[in-house]
Amino acid sequence: MEYAKEQADVEHRVVTTPPLSDVKLADAKTTANGVVLVPQPTDDPRDPLNWPQRKKYLILSILCLAGFASNVSALANQLALGTQAKVYHKTLVETSYAVSAAIAGVAAGPLLLVPLAQMFGKSSVIFWTLLATVGCGIWSALMTHRDQYNAFVVARLFSGLFGSVPTILGSGAIMDIFFLHERGLAFTTLAISFLLGTVAGPTFGGFVVQSSPWPIVFWWTVGLQALVAILVFCFLEETGFTRDSLRVYPVLPHSFIPNRIYTFFPGTRVVPRVTVSHVAWYAATPFLIGVSPVGFLICFYQFIFFGWFVMVNTLLAVFLQEPPKHGGYGFSPLQTAAFSFSLWFGVILAQVYGALINDRLPLWICRRRGGIWKPEYRLHCLWVPAVLVPTGLGIFGACVEHHYHYMVLAVGAFLLTFGAMLCVPVSINYVAECFTHHAQESSNIMALFRLSLGLAVPFFVDPWEAKVGVGWVFGMAAFFSILGSCLIALLVWKGEKIRKWSFKSVASDEGGARVTKGMAL
Repeated sequence: MEYAKEQADVEHRVVTTPPLSDVKLADAKTTANGVVLVPQPTDDPRDPLNWPQRKKYLILSILCLAGFASNVSALANQLALGTQAKVYHKTLVETSYAVSAAIAGVAAGPLLLVPLAQMFGKSSVIFWTLLATVGCGIWSALMTHRDQYNAFVVARLFSGLFGSVPTILGSGAIMDIFFLHERGLAFTTLAISFLLGTVAGPTFGGFVVQSSPWPIVFWWTVGLQALVAILVFCFLEETGFTRDSLRVYPVLPHSFIPNRIYTFFPGTRVVPRVTVSHVAWYAATPFLIGVSPVGFLICFYQFIFFGWFVMVNTLLAVFLQEPPKHGGYGFSPLQTAAFSFSLWFGVILAQVYGALINDRLPLWICRRRGGIWKPEYRLHCLWVPAVLVPTGLGIFGACVEHHYHYMVLAVGAFLLTFGAMLCVPVSINYVAECFTHHAQESSNIMALFRLSLGLAVPFFVDPWEAKVGVGWVFGMAAFFSILGSCLIALLVWKGEKIRKWSFKSVASDEGGARVTKGMAL
């Protein structure tokens, strides 16, 4: 067969991508406007870096849909808490533990499941975890009796575990198929897609539960995830490619049915053969990245910066639906769903801002400084959220404390959401470019840090509020977020030196590469 001959050719003649430092600038491949392609692609048309842009963006679109669908499911019942509390005979806060369980699954799931991509390939793991998420959605929708509360919480936990995988593996795919000057837009689109799911799930759920039984908030997500699974099966391709003699990727059949069988059943024939110890090493890699100085600083920034948005998003229904005599606004699920559009505006504006800024600004700074690349140039995109997040937290806290008009509360929620959404793709992009051979592992540990604070806060927010008052809960959060921005300032100042302190077994970056040949960007 033709693909067997191609495989034999690959095994005898490994195609390698020379380090950029070994490529003479005059011979380097560039874009039409003089941006040097980093990394340099091979001459092989099968190289994912050489794929047509339409194919790259088709794969990115499917990954975005997968991330969106999974996160929609994780938080679909957030505005159904009041109805579920009556069914399970629990308080609103107790019912919100199911949402916390889903977030816990989203945080922990990649640590357990993403390493399997080394053995089965990214596409296969994404496909099968999507099907598992469909099963968890059905499980959740069937838990309608008073004595099924615990089972419902477990179902939400597993929904988060399986649903978290596509977004993490998507980071690895972006590093495989996009050049350095394209990654800002790609990471922004991927991150905003899955973050939009965390907002859209509660919104749609609120409209559904107002006029329909609450299990419907899960049934519609089941259909969406099944559709995405079909798209994954039909169009998603493995993005790994043989770039050195250490990892030789098999050549896949060209015809559709054999290619899909190789890719998904079970997927071991699309990646280099690995041992269990190899998979275990990749399972430990996120922790090595997390304890390295540069990894810890950017992850801790996400922990204290984005965590407050997770807290607000998790407890928003509680604040809005509590009766006014208890300090809430007395909203119905429908009103709460309408209010959540303030978060939508923040997410959408973050996508527009990121698409315009997250590549252009770093490349402009690089050009101004001689054309030599430093990953820290990405971090200059984070000065705007450094202002927006503390401001949004302050306004939100003041409104909850003094019961200002809900439109003022919406302004605070909008600013907080806009700022929080801006920081995520930039942070993921930066840490992936600090550990270029371990992009999905770096995204993995960052997801754990990003969600941990928001996950824990609902369990201690009541005693915290009792001690300092609800206004100062958010006031203190605003000051903590300013501390997070100080970490970014440290990385901008000394990041190049701090990167050198990483573990050599995982460290790899593109710092020092020339990305312009003296032409305007």
